Amino acid sequence: MKIKSYLATVILACLASGYLVENVLSKKFNTVNKLLETYTQSLLWQKDYSSLLIDISQFFITSDLILGSGQTYLVNGALEKGKVILASFESLQKQHISAPIEEKFAESIAEIQQIKDYLVIASTLQEEEAMTLNAMLTQYDQLSSQLVQRLDTLERDVNNIILLQHEALKAEQDNVYAVQIGTNLTFSAVILLLWIWVDRKISRPIKQLAEMAKSAENNGQFIGIAQGPEELLALSENTKRLTNSLSYQASHDPLTNLHNRREFERLLPHFVSSATGKQTHILCFIDLDHFKVINDTCGHAAGDELLMKVARVIQFAVRTTDTVSRLGGDEFSIILSSCSLAQGVQIAHTIRAAIADIRYQWGGDVYRISASIGLTEINEHAKNTEEVLNAADTACKVAKDSGRDRIHVFSIDDKVLADKRVDMLRINQIHHAIDTGEIRLYRQTIAPLTEKSKRAVSKEHYEILLRLVTHDGDLIYPNQFFPLVERYHLGAKIDKIVFNSTIDWLNENPNELSNLEICAINLSGQSITCQELLSFIVEKLEKTQFPANKLCFEITETTAVTHLKSAQDFILALKELGCLFALDDFGSGLSSFAYLKTLDVDFIKIDGAFVKDLTNDPVNLATVKSINDVATALGKKTVAEFVETQEVLDSLQSIGIHYAQGYLLSRPEALPNFPSITKK
Repeated sequence: MKIKSYLATVILACLASGYLVENVLSKKFNTVNKLLETYTQSLLWQKDYSSLLIDISQFFITSDLILGSGQTYLVNGALEKGKVILASFESLQKQHISAPIEEKFAESIAEIQQIKDYLVIASTLQEEEAMTLNAMLTQYDQLSSQLVQRLDTLERDVNNIILLQHEALKAEQDNVYAVQIGTNLTFSAVILLLWIWVDRKISRPIKQLAEMAKSAENNGQFIGIAQGPEELLALSENTKRLTNSLSYQASHDPLTNLHNRREFERLLPHFVSSATGKQTHILCFIDLDHFKVINDTCGHAAGDELLMKVARVIQFAVRTTDTVSRLGGDEFSIILSSCSLAQGVQIAHTIRAAIADIRYQWGGDVYRISASIGLTEINEHAKNTEEVLNAADTACKVAKDSGRDRIHVFSIDDKVLADKRVDMLRINQIHHAIDTGEIRLYRQTIAPLTEKSKRAVSKEHYEILLRLVTHDGDLIYPNQFFPLVERYHLGAKIDKIVFNSTIDWLNENPNELSNLEICAINLSGQSITCQELLSFIVEKLEKTQFPANKLCFEITETTAVTHLKSAQDFILALKELGCLFALDDFGSGLSSFAYLKTLDVDFIKIDGAFVKDLTNDPVNLATVKSINDVATALGKKTVAEFVETQEVLDSLQSIGIHYAQGYLLSRPEALPNFPSITKK
């Protein structure tokens, strides 16, 4: 039944009830009006009758005087009065109240007429006819006495009739009032019943729909109503389909149809809170290895197809009670419900092996992937979801850093995990230092050793060194943070800050700039391949008109060899501006000399590992001497690092090394007048 049918039923019921009430009350009111009209007429009739009685009384008095005292001169007046009385009788008789009264009226009229006749006769009698008058008087007395009695009776009858009419009118009025109350109550009851009916048929279903919609906001499920108008049932069904569809889309990954990160984060707290000493759960983090290679090589369509295949493999390996989610990209999570650690490790090994067995063919090529899996147990000691997430994430990173295609289980006593947590703490400190500007720049002198070098360098020649500041104000040195900087691809960002701040400091301190011969700034391997950083350096030098010949950029031999073409282009672009270059940590590579001719550098900085034990290791001495000879032959200057003893310095001078750097000559010192770096 449709809503309009319900409403039509309600309207018709209201109209029918109203019509019934109106009809009943109308009939009752008509009856009352008729009774009231009759009663009113009776009151008027009674009033006229009272006036008539007064006229009759006067008529009797006049007649007594005429017939009893012989005052015949009153006859004409009495006759006129009698005529009026008869006219009044006839008028009242026409308003007949009841048949008995009409009959008594007729008798009274006849008697009045007879009295009139007596008066007419009396007016014609002579004095000698006194006997006749006396006889008429006797008859008159009898007649008037009868008439008075009849009139009294008639008056009582009229009063009784009026009293009865009044009682009937009052009774009918009371009846109308009772009927009015009854009909009003009946109408109200009908309206109430209709309201209850409409509430049950329409209002309640609508209210249920609203409550279900509100409930769906929390649990994502819309049940719908089972009874109600067709429109509401259709609306409920459509809303149910739409809500459940939106709920599914909001909680599932559209590509793999697994739970998404949002749903995973909603479900995990339940497992953390439900873990006890007897019931434990397992959280697994899965990170695909080498997925980016396939995604970049074959395209996103191929990557999506591979992710769907991996999702099916994972779902096939787990139990029906377990929860599999795709967290994003190539990362998945599994919550193994009511599962021991040993059983969880077994399931993880099954998943790892199944993923490793995947052979993905695209464009004629076959690709293989693997997975790094981290596990942690959710037990009664788990404090919160964040702790569990960090444990699984750290274990997954350890598995990946340990060679990939393996499983690692989180343990509080695990040294690898402890080191990983230290690394995570350190990387947070690095981000904090970069974001808050808590960075310090130091410099260390590079001293000339040969007479020619001493004559060529009349001013300061030093290398810029970087220190980071922790939350507690402690300094972090490059050997502590630089491996993490490289791993998390922060090299170009830090190099940009160091370069920009060094140039600004020199420009803001003209005495330092005028007394500067060469300022060496280190660049990471990531900076060499960063076109954005190269453009920034060029733009900065041109904008500030900084003397580029006073800058020397240091790149490691490993970086130059690994990114040879990028290193060549980078060096060429800045050398055109006048910048110098130094090849740092030279000698650590397997084929160092082979690349010297291909790299247009000005300085060769010999790896400190050869320099420190120079006086005690003939091989190191020979290596340093060979590097110096080749560099000199190529027209390049050599710099020996880690010079810490006088014996080493003397040996370097005897070999002919051009420059030396180390604690013996100069310890790193903070740049004067240099504030902590702010974000720019």
